[in-house]
Parts: sequence; structure tokens; C-alpha cells
Amino acid sequence: MQLVAGFHVGSYQIVAPLGVGGMGEVYRARDPRIGREVAIKILPPSYAATPDRLRRFEQEARAAGALNHPNLLTVFELGTHEGSPFIVSELIEGSTLREILSNHSLLAAGTDASRKKDTLPVRRAVEIAIQLANGLGAAHDKAIIHRDLKPENVMITNDHRVKLLDFGLAKLLDEAPFNDDNNTLNKPTHPGVVLGTVAYMSPEQVRGEAVDHRSDIFSLGSVLYEMLAGTNPFRRDSGVETMNAILKDDPSSLPAPAIPPALDRIIRHALEKSPRDRFQSARDFAFALESLSGSGEAPALSKAKKTVTKRAETPVFKRLTFRRGFLMSGRFAPDASIIYAAAWDDQAVEIFSTSGTRMSRSVGVPTADILAISSFGELAVSLGRRYVAGWVATGTLARVPLLGGAPREICEDVQDAEWGTDGKSLIILRRYGGAFRIEYPIGNVLYRSVNWISKPRLSPKGNFIAFVDHPHYGDDRGALVIIDLQGHEIVRSSSFPSTAGIAWVPSGDEVWIASEREETGRDIRAVTLDGKERTILAAPGRLSLYDIAKDGTVLMSFDNCRREIIGGTVGQTQDRNLSWFDWSFLTAITPDGSRILFEEQGAFSRASGEYQIYVRPTDGGQSISIGEGYARAISGDGKWVVAKTGLPSLDLLPVGAGEPRRIPLRGLLGYFAWELTPDQKRIIILGNEPDHGNRLYVVEIDGDGTPRALSQEGTSAPFVVSPDGATIAAMSPDQRVTLFPVDEGESRAVESCAAGERPLAWSLDGQALLVAGQGRLAVDVYSVNLATGERSHFHTIRPADPGGIMDIQPIKMTPGGTHYAYGYRRYLSDLFVVHGLR
Repeated sequence: MQLVAGFHVGSYQIVAPLGVGGMGEVYRARDPRIGREVAIKILPPSYAATPDRLRRFEQEARAAGALNHPNLLTVFELGTHEGSPFIVSELIEGSTLREILSNHSLLAAGTDASRKKDTLPVRRAVEIAIQLANGLGAAHDKAIIHRDLKPENVMITNDHRVKLLDFGLAKLLDEAPFNDDNNTLNKPTHPGVVLGTVAYMSPEQVRGEAVDHRSDIFSLGSVLYEMLAGTNPFRRDSGVETMNAILKDDPSSLPAPAIPPALDRIIRHALEKSPRDRFQSARDFAFALESLSGSGEAPALSKAKKTVTKRAETPVFKRLTFRRGFLMSGRFAPDASIIYAAAWDDQAVEIFSTSGTRMSRSVGVPTADILAISSFGELAVSLGRRYVAGWVATGTLARVPLLGGAPREICEDVQDAEWGTDGKSLIILRRYGGAFRIEYPIGNVLYRSVNWISKPRLSPKGNFIAFVDHPHYGDDRGALVIIDLQGHEIVRSSSFPSTAGIAWVPSGDEVWIASEREETGRDIRAVTLDGKERTILAAPGRLSLYDIAKDGTVLMSFDNCRREIIGGTVGQTQDRNLSWFDWSFLTAITPDGSRILFEEQGAFSRASGEYQIYVRPTDGGQSISIGEGYARAISGDGKWVVAKTGLPSLDLLPVGAGEPRRIPLRGLLGYFAWELTPDQKRIIILGNEPDHGNRLYVVEIDGDGTPRALSQEGTSAPFVVSPDGATIAAMSPDQRVTLFPVDEGESRAVESCAAGERPLAWSLDGQALLVAGQGRLAVDVYSVNLATGERSHFHTIRPADPGGIMDIQPIKMTPGGTHYAYGYRRYLSDLFVVHGLR
């Protein structure tokens, strides 16, 4: 059907033919009802007579009509005229991408012979690809796949907007076989055969397999490659050779430095043979391209001329995040984008990426934390990241490509990791056999410590490792330590009341650390290789340091943080906030639930450098100051606190009138938790002897202070003493609730408790345990019958306001579980990049 000007199709008046588009003829037409010019695509009667073709044409209309996006063709109406169906769409004034590439070829002819024909300027090509990716993303959100993306189906309007045309091959249809005469597919559709234009097809299309949205990503990668290289990456002399190249060949490298290496990596990622190795969404593809605008690897994308920049005299801060929640970590990627992990609102921890703007997107790895990024752009992540005690966090170490892909798990129970200078080997920090050790490479123990250590960071030259050594398990106070690759200590800084991240400066001459000083906030300080210290940035609040880029830009956060205590009674709906100052750390509750014991570990402790011990009534009355030190137990009558105020001993401190009493301890190197037995004649201690891991000990209060071991090495807190004082429920080395007799008998695991569940309290008759797993926003408490193994839900602990809560711990319950108290850290963080620090 060839129409002429003035002819009517439905209510539309034909103005002029525009050519052939997809399966139909396209005309300029006018809608006299509103005076709008439109485009009409008409399927000829010969096509309409074929059911498959007719169905494909109608599918194009339905697919395109479901979409509404500035980079996609807008469809107004579907109709039929004299047996021929037609589609009415917006009229686009412009040229196809193929025409533009051809025009560039003509312009290039006769000019500089070194210039590649059929190419676009890098910035323009990237802009077109971003718009196409955004349009595809909108289509994919509607479960619509284009399946025939090529320069002929891309229109560039006169105002430089990109429009993706022709969803006639969208995947709600069958598929058609290949015709080698013209490298296109034009036969009727049948299951299991290929469809599309061969040179831009994905490998799965070539194989005739089922395809999804990632097939369009491959085609877009081919189009972008052609815009930059002047030729399709896989086109060969025949259709069969082209198909073989798509299946087997890698594209030739794009020329550097004309094409930024970061852009080349993005295109290669889109052109991966396996769909699972490509970008997992078109929006991820667009985001990666957008991030190039802020990349130091992409000078070809910059419109501005190079200018000489001077170091800022004062720091310049740029805020990147605005949501309510806390940050876990962050790093600069090789392409200058920023990867960080955060738990926003009441959601789980997730890894995000930003190009330095206020917009972030998830990288698609849920419940994970970012540990490090290699020089090749590979992420080391912690899957299932969780806090196990204080600031000690662990998870499963995995490797993930920066530009997308499934995680590859490496090993479990890893606390921290760092890439080696080769970008392939990994430094890891994990706990093993009751000690903490740095392994480099994995399996080779470089450094071992009975103290908790954290944040290993390799120097830029790869010859030193810096980390933080903490004297108390789970406590973020500590000193910066630098070792060489033989494990020899080179530098040890002074001890800081609180630390929050370290990073090497690009020269490798200093390590910066976020650390507190007496009567100050948490500042950024520098420690040189000869141990000299200086302040980089002082702040009235708390700062956390994540990374320093090669140009000296700093990634850090400002944190508004508190540790709070909540008390309650099972069966009552209203809990009570029992916090005192800014960092109230709960350590015990009396058996009748009338008082809690806690330490103030924050601002109030900075002046003296020691924690302040308090007892507070759970009815909200005033706190009673007991003294300085570490208090972990309170007597059953609430009259005595057991505290560590010096080494090697524990002190019984009176809550009211009375004289302190010192209990000597002989032979223990360290001790971290302790409980009084109900008869108040013994103390159960978790500690360690020299060259041994942590285990349980019993000490007679009226004895000579010699501890007797009760458990194997690797035992950990929390632990609770049975009502008769004869049995301790604690955590075995394999993190199972285990019963340890105080005097005689064998230990036994509580089989009905899951790994990671913790003992909270005994029943009043000693026949059951109250246990709970870990939780960030809620924790379920269960009662476990020790004889039968029967479990029943007992109570759910859930803070009323979840914003910024990092984890719920510790939890203390009275025998029988009638009363409880629990603590949590509430962190509200804002991420910044900072220029000009030195």
C-alpha cells in the first residue's frame, strides 16, 4: 500500500512518506483534531495476511504503548484501516545514528588521515549510550526486551535527544531464522531460532537460546563500541563468520589514550559472553558511564581545558549522603567512583556506588559490606556482615567485579580484608584458635595477637601493613601499629580512647587515623613511620576515616552517635530508656531486675582515660557513681560490683556503705568478662593465660587467687551461671551454646540451640535456658528445655525507633526472664569527600 499526500488513515491525514521502518511503511501525518503532526506506521496487506507478522506488528504497538520515557518512542494510538493495522506515534525530527555515523565518515574523508572514520567524539558517544541505557532500563522495568538494538533503530533528534525505535521484535514473540544474504533476520518466527540483526546480536541470540534484558545490554555495548571505533566489534565478511565471532572472539582494544581505559573496561563488561558476567541491568550500565564524568581516568570526557589547580588553603567538604542511618565503610574505586556500605532507615546493610554526586545506586550485593577494592576494580566484600561483640564484625569474604556479577566466596568468618599490590592476592584478618591473625597471602600467618586487632591496610609501596591494636575485645580504643612484611613491629602510636578507620597517604610516609583525644571529639591524626603524631583535622563531634585517593582526596563521615540502654518487663508494652551520658554500655542486671550496672565509655571517660562505673535503678531513678574501671558483674543483692581497676586483680566495690575488697588473680594474662556465683563465694572469669586462648576459669573469693580452668580454649562470652552455681552456659569455639560443669563432669553442647545463639539467662529451676540469636533491629528470645530440647518463643526485643541502630547487644535478663535490659549503638552518619587536607 503506497499512500499519497491528502490520503486519510482513520482520522489522520497523510502528509508525506518517510520511508520503511521495521516491518511497516512510515508516513508523516497530521491529526486535524488537535493540529499535531505524527508518524504513522502501516503494515501492508500482504503482511497483515500472515498471522505471525500481524501478531508481531500488534505486539510492537502494545510494547511501545506501555512505555513512557523521554528516550523511547511515544505511541498514541493503534488502529486498522482497510484491513491494514497502523500505529500512530510521535513525529521525530532528526537522523538515525547510522546516518550520523555515515556523515562523520564523509566529514573525515580528505582530512587528517589518522582520524578514524565513522566515529563520534567520546563525550558524545557516551551521552548517546547513557540515554539509550536509560531508555532500555525503562523498557526492562515493564518486562519488555528490545532484541534488535542497532544504529538504524536509534534516532537523534534535532535538539540532541536520543530516541530508541521499533519494539517490533520485543520479546513477547517467537523468533525467526537467519538469512545470510543481508545479515538480517526476516523470516517468520519460530521457537528456538535467532532473531535480530546479526552483528549486534548477543551470544545467546546467536545460539537460539531464551534471552532476557541482558541481551539488550550486549547489543548496546556493540553500538557504543562502533560509535568509538568506527566498526562493529564482531562484524565479519559473512553472517556465519559474524556469528562465530560473537560466540568466540573478544573485541579489539579501543585506542588509548583517546579512549579512556575506564570506558574500555565498561564496554568490555557489557560485551561479556555470559549474561551473568555483564551488567545486570541497563541502569547499572548507565550509572557506570555517568561515573566517568568524575573520573581521573577519563580526560577525553571533559569539555573544559586543563587548568593548573592549587591545593586549597582550607578544607572543602562535599556531602554525598542524606538518608537516615549509618555507614559501615567506604573506598575510592580506580575510576574515581565511590563505593560505600550503609544501612539506611530500617533496611539491611547494602553496598552503594556514587560518582561523587548526591545520587547513589545499589551495586546489587545485599547484606554485604565493602572491605577493599583492587587496582583492577574488583571488590572484596563481606557477605552477611554482622557484629559479634562491640565493634568486632565478621562475615564471609567474597570477590565481586566492580561493574557487576555474582560474588565468589573465598572463606568464612573473616573480619577484614585488603588487596595486595598485585591486585590479585588478599590480606585477611580473622580469629583462629582464640587469637587474631593477619594472613598474607591467605593461609600464611604474618602476625598473631591475643588482642583484638582491626583495619589492616597495606602501604602504597606494599612494604608495610598498618592496623589498630585494641587492648579490650570489642572496644574501639586502641593504638595504631605498623609492621613490615616479616611481621616485625615498626611503629606503635600512643593509645587512643576511640578509633574509627585508618588510611595511608599516597606517598606512603604517613598513616592517618580517626581517633579521639582527651576532651576532644574524634579527630583525624597522622602518624609517621618514625612515630611522630600530628592533628590533621579537629572536630567537636566524631569523624570516621575510610580512604584517601591518589590525589589526596579524603573519604570520611561525620557521625552523630550514642550507645543507649533500654529496660523493660516481659508482658509490658512500654520500655524505659535508662541511658545516662553519650556511651552507656550495659554490663549486668540484678536478679530481681531492680538495678542495672553499666559503664560510661564515651565523652565522660575521656578526661581520665578510664571508664566510669554506674549503677542505676530500672525505675528511672538517678545513677550512682561507683568509680573508674571495667565493671562486668553485680551481686545478687545489688550491694557489690565486681570491677577491674588494676592488674592482676578484681575488686569488690560497694554500691553503698562499705570498704572495697581486692581479689588477687594469679597467672592470667588478660580477663574480659566475669560473673559472681549466686552464693557469692566464687567468680567465673573469661580470660587467658600466656600463650593460651580464652577460656573459663573459676576463682575462690576467699582463696589465694589461683584460677582453675573450666573449658577448652576458644570459649567466648556471653556466659551465664546456673541458679545452683554448678554449671556455666557459654559459647564453645564453634559458637554453640555449651554447658560447662564448675566442679565435676563433662561439657556438653545444647543441641537444640543453633550456631550463633547466645545464652541470656537460666530458668528459675535450672531446667531451661533463655537464648537468642543476633539481630540489628529485633531479637527473638527462645526458651530451650535442656532435657527434651523443646523450644518455645519467649519474647521479642524491638526498639521503638530503629533509625541508625547498628545492632542490639548486649542483652541481659533476670533468672526466669521476667525483667530484661538491652543496649544498642545508634549511629547517624553523613558521608563526605574532603579536599585540601594535608
